[in-house]
Amino acid sequence: MDRALGLACDIPREDRSDARAEHQSTYPPALTGMRGSGYARAYCAGHALRNGNLADALPQAEPVDGVYDLVIVGGGISGLSAAWFYRRKYGRDAKILVLDNHDDFGGHAKRNEFTHDGDTRIANGGAFNIYSPKTEAQKLIFDVCDIDVEKLARTTVTRRFYESLGMGQTVFFDRKTFGKDRLLKDPAPWTDFTFLYDPTTPPDAEARWSAFLRDAPLPERVRKDLFRLYHDSPDYLPSLSQDEKMRKLALMSYRDYLIEVVGCDPMVCTYLRDRSFGSGRGLDATTALAAYQRFGFPGFAGLGLPEPPHHDKSSAEYHFPEGNATIARMIVRDLVPGALDCDGLSDALTRRVRYDTLDQDHNPVRIRLNSTAVNVRNESDGVTVAYIRDGKLFQVRAQSCVLACWFHVIPYLCPDMPAEQRDALHYNVHTPNLWVNVWLRDWKAFHKAGACLMNAPGAYYASIILEPPVSVGGYQHSASPDQPAHVSLLRGYGAPGLPVKDQFRAGRIEMYETSFETYERELRLQFNAALGPWGFDAARDITGITVNRWGHGYSYWYSPLFDDFLKNGGDPPHLRARRKFGRITIANTDSGGTDTTALAIDMAWRAVNELDETGRGKE
Repeated sequence: MDRALGLACDIPREDRSDARAEHQSTYPPALTGMRGSGYARAYCAGHALRNGNLADALPQAEPVDGVYDLVIVGGGISGLSAAWFYRRKYGRDAKILVLDNHDDFGGHAKRNEFTHDGDTRIANGGAFNIYSPKTEAQKLIFDVCDIDVEKLARTTVTRRFYESLGMGQTVFFDRKTFGKDRLLKDPAPWTDFTFLYDPTTPPDAEARWSAFLRDAPLPERVRKDLFRLYHDSPDYLPSLSQDEKMRKLALMSYRDYLIEVVGCDPMVCTYLRDRSFGSGRGLDATTALAAYQRFGFPGFAGLGLPEPPHHDKSSAEYHFPEGNATIARMIVRDLVPGALDCDGLSDALTRRVRYDTLDQDHNPVRIRLNSTAVNVRNESDGVTVAYIRDGKLFQVRAQSCVLACWFHVIPYLCPDMPAEQRDALHYNVHTPNLWVNVWLRDWKAFHKAGACLMNAPGAYYASIILEPPVSVGGYQHSASPDQPAHVSLLRGYGAPGLPVKDQFRAGRIEMYETSFETYERELRLQFNAALGPWGFDAARDITGITVNRWGHGYSYWYSPLFDDFLKNGGDPPHLRARRKFGRITIANTDSGGTDTTALAIDMAWRAVNELDETGRGKE
């Protein structure tokens, strides 16, 4: 019960009882247990707003601070970029307040870190990859962050590091799904994290396929189907032109393509299940065209299709050791004096943010964490924003407001918005995304097993990724199997047969109803089953666990399988949803119709420019 407001917070019992999900530190990146946005303090007030429990309390909001030039709701990369763009446009003395419901800034771009026996390992807790900047907005942010993607990709990644140690991509067959526990070298071309784990085609592919066809615990037909899927090149759609093929592939799922067109056994789909979970969608919710163009999946070599976009090497891709938290931290460094004391990227990753500097009244830009906005409304002379912090309700005033939060929250924040715009905002349903970082005493078992990346098509966790070989900003990757390291685990959520948004909703419910003990038990069992033969002992080798639950993870991206406007020529809903509303504009990846860090930056640029001179209190 929230005593200050008298509101019941719908906190799952598991979160109430799990002490490991709470405070072991006052420094947010070092907290373990339940993290991401899946801890009670982050979502309690938001759920109360959704459930209609705050309407009577809003008039009781206590006014605080003076009048800001701009209040930004949401401290992710889009919100932080909006603050930076606004200050660039209107001057460094502009008064800006950033509100965020989490205890850390960065949104989905979170830093996780863990120290054991004096060795600190860092990892991304969510968003992790960036590309060469394409727009003026992206270039400005990357410049202030001291980020040169091409140079970083060329100089800070130890290419073929794991390959030089005899390690590569593997596939783990679990006993429950396939009848026995067995870890094999994956013979297929590597399509995941290829910018970190060269090469994309295993150098010993022929030997791998021979071992796979002999040892994989799959029916003979399934093994043969997989072999021909990766080796044969027939035209499965011979009667169609290239354009007709593209249209047909865009209107059918990859699962249907494999079974109905290629003629594969359905168990082939079981085997390939985890290969698309990085996008948050299973094979049944991924179009065949996306399987070809976006993921590089097999089965299309003989169709004569145009070269897929993922083969374009003109844009460098990069992954910081802490993921895109580097961008968020470097923006905050520029916005708030003293927040991050570093000499550019040369030592940025080894320095801690001083969280006590973020919300000081003498700074023009203030970042107020643990503060959930619950009402934003236009007034005759500006905007008022009410928010909850520590169970109490406060209100601030500003000339303008940028909402850099989730689309589906905005109709609750701004109930006076036109119904058409509220409906368009509700169209976006986020993809749940689970990213677990496991901190290891060493990675000897991975080395002995020859595994740096593991696909696990039937197991609880679909992918296991050993620490990327990237050293930058004073931080050095784990260079020897006897040194500490981290591994990242992904779990996909799918419910084949349901519309994709219902799949997302079901996955989110499952995610939040699952206790930390279950996540921990399943990963320990999976590690022991897959790597036990090579000496792994979960009780001995695991030193910490950070579970990043993103119930509202990836922004919704459109698909002709589920979005009728793509077939009938209607306008994308996000264009209606992001319209300026009085002195309120909207910035987030939702407003761009897909989900990338680059888009988050571009949408912040658009939202600030939409304010025009209203941003300084002038009509």
